[in-house]
Amino acid sequence: MTEKKFSYYQFRKSLNYSVFVRFEDAEFEKQFVETLTLLGFDPVERDKVKDIELTPSKTKILRVVKANARVAKKIASPEFGDNRFGDEQVSLVGNYSVYCYKNIGMMIYSSATPMWELGVRSTNDPNALRVMFTRFLSFALKDQGVIGIWGVPVDEGFVVLSPKDANFESIFVDVKKQVILTYEGTKSLGADCQILRLDSTLQTEMKLLTPDELLSFLSQRTTYISPMGMKSYMRSDIWELAQTATGYVYPASKFQPRSAEAA
Repeated sequence: MTEKKFSYYQFRKSLNYSVFVRFEDAEFEKQFVETLTLLGFDPVERDKVKDIELTPSKTKILRVVKANARVAKKIASPEFGDNRFGDEQVSLVGNYSVYCYKNIGMMIYSSATPMWELGVRSTNDPNALRVMFTRFLSFALKDQGVIGIWGVPVDEGFVVLSPKDANFESIFVDVKKQVILTYEGTKSLGADCQILRLDSTLQTEMKLLTPDELLSFLSQRTTYISPMGMKSYMRSDIWELAQTATGYVYPASKFQPRSAEAA
């Protein structure tokens, strides 16, 4: 019997996050490479993963497989969730959490275990894939002082947007390592970092946000979802970010997204 040849991708390998995605089917894997690369995953040798110490609180390995018939039926169910999260649903089943993206995939995970699983029914929606793996990172890194926020980077810091307005792009901020992780790479989180909230009614100058206002705003734009709400320590991490960076309300008419700049 031949041994299965797993392949692995590690999130931000240079920063030593013990967060991995694993595949067992090379052809199936090809459909995810673009999304994983965009989010900051790098291929990593299997031997390096085998040698790591599995720490449930920090090590997360997501096994990505084709959804079996039972999982595919649940994902496609017309009676899907309570519309609280749109096409997404999160529920608790015993000691595990179950995350579903309608017609796309289902992930089973638990903070107490390092091995998680994502069954994927369809790879035809690149935005859905981006959202699912962003959720995975949010679940996997929440205990490590890493906050996921929907938005896009700018020279001064980043702009916080709705998922749709951000084209489902995300920013991850590690308040312990003091780094900002974007699709473009990493940069330091310093006191000069600006976090912008767009306002269509504002015409001229920016307006300063208090740390309390910034905390409230960021808490509504995180990439983390749970039927139990946000953990208190996650709110503490956001508060630390709100005290480190400076928040501003910025005229929406003056903001030029990168796609517009490229045009």
